[in-house]
Amino acid sequence: MSSPTQTPPATTPDPGFDPIAFWYLHKGKIMALAALFVVALTGYAIQQMVERNSRLASETAFAAATSAEDFKKVVANHAGTVAAANAQLRLADLQRKDGKFDESTATLKSFTEKNPQHPLLSGAWLGIAQNLEAAGKGDDALAAYQKVATTYPASYAAALALMAQARLQKEKGQIDLAKRTYEQVATQFQKSDFAQQALQLSASLKKTTP
Repeated sequence: MSSPTQTPPATTPDPGFDPIAFWYLHKGKIMALAALFVVALTGYAIQQMVERNSRLASETAFAAATSAEDFKKVVANHAGTVAAANAQLRLADLQRKDGKFDESTATLKSFTEKNPQHPLLSGAWLGIAQNLEAAGKGDDALAAYQKVATTYPASYAAALALMAQARLQKEKGQIDLAKRTYEQVATQFQKSDFAQQALQLSASLKKTTP
């Protein structure tokens, strides 16, 4: 005998997502999040505007600078900007031309401390070495040139530093060291104009060596 047919229990129909009900249930949180978003967006916009205005002001000041005092003002008034870093390099150059080698060195050292990732960092250290040489501090200059060559071996400044290093070695009578330094230039920078110049200078040293 077959069992009687059982009627399945009635189920409540799914009303689906009701946006109005969701709004009334969570409107407080939604409004709070919206307010936070507006505040964050406004703050970001203000920050971008301030940074843009600061950058434009620093670039304008740098473009108008012509004297050492002008560049000093750019450095002081626009610290942390690209223009301030460039102003330090121009200031150091002017100080060197005026024979103020110690001041130029101090400016360059300040530049290296404030801009450790600057693409012209090797050039700044090279400038320090050149200042030392111009001030008659040959031994200190030689050590500084060696530091540039070893710290930034692939840079343009390294080639100049090695050439200067060899020249100072020659002046000190260290002919063998000067030859090796010129040969290092020829090997390390063989695709540059420095290589041919170094080979010629090395050959001239051989001719004058007893």
